[in-house]
Amino acid sequence: MKPVVKKLLGSSFVGALASPLSVDDYLSLIDSRLSLSEPRGRVTHVVRQTPDSVTLEIEPNDNWQGHRPGQHVLLGVVLDGVRHSRCFSVVSAPSEPMIEVTIKRNGDGRVSNFLVDHAERGQLVHLSPAEGDFYPHAEAPRKALLLSAGSGITPVMSVLRHWIARDEVADVVFVHYARTRDDMIYAAELEAMARRHDGLRVETVFTADGGRRLDDATLDALVPDLAQRPTWLCGPAGFMDAAEPLIAARSNETLHREQFAATRRETAHGEGAVRFLNSDVAASGESGSLLEVAEGAGLKPNYGCRMGICHACKCRVAEGSVRDLRTNRVRDVRDTDIQLCIHAAAGDVAVEL
Repeated sequence: MKPVVKKLLGSSFVGALASPLSVDDYLSLIDSRLSLSEPRGRVTHVVRQTPDSVTLEIEPNDNWQGHRPGQHVLLGVVLDGVRHSRCFSVVSAPSEPMIEVTIKRNGDGRVSNFLVDHAERGQLVHLSPAEGDFYPHAEAPRKALLLSAGSGITPVMSVLRHWIARDEVADVVFVHYARTRDDMIYAAELEAMARRHDGLRVETVFTADGGRRLDDATLDALVPDLAQRPTWLCGPAGFMDAAEPLIAARSNETLHREQFAATRRETAHGEGAVRFLNSDVAASGESGSLLEVAEGAGLKPNYGCRMGICHACKCRVAEGSVRDLRTNRVRDVRDTDIQLCIHAAAGDVAVEL
């Protein structure tokens, strides 16, 4: 949509004419992707690489402002008349016109499982601006280690695709852990990349087929010159917890990490009373994070990842004492925005929800 048209349609005069509906409501009758300000996209291609995953190619509208390698996005779908959004990595390189995400089945995850089972070409999805600092640099290092496990391969693939698109693969070792080859997303693409690029060495470890878990001996064998390589790391919590000290003991180079498992280090248990001011509701803070307390009280706050990544659940605390579930740090706050999913009450708390 041309800027002059957006400016006209966004005027208060046109807004008054559209009332009680919004201008976006009328634009959606023409094309569901159209919006004055909201990033939206249409699924143009669907591939199921493994039995428990789906890869979507999405054509965004002109409100999409692009992304950096390894960033994530809140992807929303409407289920039973209600929009539900969850956090997924953008796998495509920033130079690619389409957005690619790969989603794996996730226990009782409503959005993930719906898309794995039912995603189809032409489907409308809602998008957020891209976020994340997994790749803060403008250029590739001379040497690098990309280390991932499971679905943690997705942001790491974005970094690698970015380097390949810019012809910056000088000396990259990519080590990925999966149960079996059949479980591994992007297996065929990685093998093809390694054949085409002399500067890329791919090592895959399949744990169900006898592959050794990540330990000192394995890491030394796979990456003997780790001390010279900055590392990009992503995977399940247990894998991350095992990998980080091994890398730190061998290298002073930068470690970039992206974790798609709960970042809490403490039990989600609170204390005191929580008042939700805008809803005139009060509840005990003992039953979990502030997000879980709100849901237990019948409220429906926004959320995306439930693990402190996407900031969709950020809400203002008018006053009170909260505990950071990642660090166990307790602090008194007033008129402060916090993420509900990674904070619990550490005393009485008043939340503007």
